[in-house]
Amino acid sequence: DVIFCAQDNGYADEVINKGFSFIPLVIDRKGMNLFTDLKQAIALYRIYRKERPDIAVHYTPKPNIYGAVAAALTGVPCIDNISGLGYLFIKKSPVYQLIKFLYKIGCHFARTTFFQNKDDLNLFVRKGIINRNKAVLVNGSGVDTNFFSPDFCGSLKRDDGSFVFLFTGRFLWDKGLKEFVEAAGLTRQKYPKTQFWLVGIIDPGNPAAVGLETIKRWEKEGIIIYHGEVKDVRPFICMSDCVVLPSYREGIPRSLLEASAMAKPIITTDAIGCREVVDEGINGFYVPVKDAQALADSFSRMIELKPEERLRMGKAGRDKVKKEFEEAIVVDVYLKEIERILS
Repeated sequence: DVIFCAQDNGYADEVINKGFSFIPLVIDRKGMNLFTDLKQAIALYRIYRKERPDIAVHYTPKPNIYGAVAAALTGVPCIDNISGLGYLFIKKSPVYQLIKFLYKIGCHFARTTFFQNKDDLNLFVRKGIINRNKAVLVNGSGVDTNFFSPDFCGSLKRDDGSFVFLFTGRFLWDKGLKEFVEAAGLTRQKYPKTQFWLVGIIDPGNPAAVGLETIKRWEKEGIIIYHGEVKDVRPFICMSDCVVLPSYREGIPRSLLEASAMAKPIITTDAIGCREVVDEGINGFYVPVKDAQALADSFSRMIELKPEERLRMGKAGRDKVKKEFEEAIVVDVYLKEIERILS
């Protein structure tokens, strides 16, 4: 039996219809309010005490911390997942030391903590946040290459003669949206037919969120085309020529894995988590973090490639995803660790 315990963002019915149980949980992601966080920890404690699961698997920072404490208090073994270290680790904010301390508590109570890249794992070990024997490296969240396949595209083609760069994901400043827009403006001066598409969600709960009014202003200025939030990103990947993520730091960026699985060349930064998915010049390009000019130069390089060279890049990307990031590989790591803990 599998129980999902999460905030309902519109997908609860889909989970229930698949035969799983769903318990709604409110998670305040906006900041560090001790009273609010204590309420969330108590809510998790009550759920674990009532449901008595054999094992709990936590995702995102606050469940990783407070969920691990609640699990320990109710005798439930748990697994934490560090899918990436967000804006607090990027900016080294005043609460950085507090965050490290809280993560240390979470990692202490978790039987195992999964990391999606070796840099984050090594950082936690080096800072004494976790013992190395409790840390496990896993290649991202995994991608179903049968679902994300170039075969899906079929007749989904554009015939307007433009070249499309696509950004998919949450609209956050630390995803490199500022650099993406600046580089788009520079590129359009040289290649006026180039289009820059944004597909994804406004994330007001995140302190690094880019507001809708800012995105609408970029669109009004003719820099980007905003397609909003979609349930299936595959048609947009099909109709793009290259997928871009100029992020400052990631776990393993799923948007790039999905694009590569669909045989699209990618452009990203030489940042933690991002560099794992691109082999320079083989399946895409990478540029320095926060460098809009270098990003614009990489756009020009991609545009100037011959079509057969971009096709070759796309094929290399799909081969890389199938070999290293296939969903079945990741699921197998989880199942083996769950089996080990339960035995």
